[in-house]
Amino acid sequence: MKDLLEYIVKSIVNNPDEVEIEEKESVDFPGLMILNVKVSEQDKGVVIGRKGRTINAIRDLITISAIRNNKRVKVLVDEDQKGPRSFDNPQVEAASSDDMLNDEI
Repeated sequence: MKDLLEYIVKSIVNNPDEVEIEEKESVDFPGLMILNVKVSEQDKGVVIGRKGRTINAIRDLITISAIRNNKRVKVLVDEDQKGPRSFDNPQVEAASSDDMLNDEI
């Protein structure tokens, strides 16, 4: 499963040398393998895709492969807390609703 996931992710990203797949057993659910995908910041959008479609398709492929091998697998994308989505970052300000309305018009 790890090799298949690595092949798929390296095929779609711009920096395939920075792809890392971490494989570990779940502590809470015996028999569940967790595959954590780490890619460069520029490639996260490519791996996740619009509305999560790409990562969901990758998860479907890995799940099908796992079912055929009588295994259970979960695929996660590593998220750094340094990015603009971090709520601990005081420099990132939320846009007011007026700004959003003006942008749409």
